Amino acid sequence: MQEFTEITQNDLERILSDTKSILLDVREITEFAEFNIGGINIPPHEITERLEELKTYQTIVVACSNGTRSNIIARLLAKKLPEKTILHLEEGIF
Repeated sequence: MQEFTEITQNDLERILSDTKSILLDVREITEFAEFNIGGINIPPHEITERLEELKTYQTIVVACSNGTRSNIIARLLAKKLPEKTILHLEEGIF
């Protein structure tokens, strides 16, 4: 059973227009610095220590460069923050 919903780039702008939504970019800091589409950057190895930062949002869109890391983190967040809506940007940031 999937604990999160897959979305596409076409869905992103509409979802992020809600102030209770955030884009969570889970790429490494250097990747985020080179190119980003907004949101906050929390690399995978920092997620569990930084969960508090995400608790103010109702909807969290998780993204990375190709969707692999973000898929893993979306599953983790669905378990750690079951009261939140977790969305996964399936094709990643490009």
